[in-house]
Amino acid sequence: MVTAIEWVKNKLSDDGEVKVVGRTTEDFLVVEGKHGYTFNIAVIGIRGVVKDKDVLPLFETANKPQLVVNLPSDILWDGLAIDAIHAEDAAFGTYGDIDRAARTMDAGSFRNKNMGFFINGMQQHSNVISVSYVYDSVFRVDRVRGTSLTIAVIDAYNMSAEDVRNAKTRIGNFDIVVKSTSYGSITAQAESAAASMGAKALTYRDLLVCLAR
Repeated sequence: MVTAIEWVKNKLSDDGEVKVVGRTTEDFLVVEGKHGYTFNIAVIGIRGVVKDKDVLPLFETANKPQLVVNLPSDILWDGLAIDAIHAEDAAFGTYGDIDRAARTMDAGSFRNKNMGFFINGMQQHSNVISVSYVYDSVFRVDRVRGTSLTIAVIDAYNMSAEDVRNAKTRIGNFDIVVKSTSYGSITAQAESAAASMGAKALTYRDLLVCLAR
């Protein structure tokens, strides 16, 4: 059976954009992108939720990773794990993020652009004190006025009731579920499904209005 790290190594060899040029004593892949930029990748194979206990040992070594990649890609990253990685000036992501991180020429600074957009927008809101990760696409927002809110961002063009229910199954309770794109719409069924959970289904623009209340 091919291990997660071997799968990534073989896949990088096939893709050709970023190549593996070595391996550290900790078994991190040393990869090289364009312009000769190299960095270390720690590949883990957690199923379920990536916790801080899964990533902290990666940084207790002589060579440290600038990027932590998990296979499979459709898992949750716990907020504490994300905070631990970012505290080490490192990044996390999926196989597809390796090339994106390489292009920054500073892999540790890589952040998901879409989530970054939401985080920055919420942090800059006049009624928001702080924004913290619950999971990689779920955030706790503490406000000046009003209670704290749990906000889930989901990838849906036309948000449906099924999208809302799937989000609840995957991440648990939330106060607001937001479409990750400004395109498409939110169906009436999605709004009803969210309401039945005591939540709201909103666009990004409506989210900013809601945060002010």
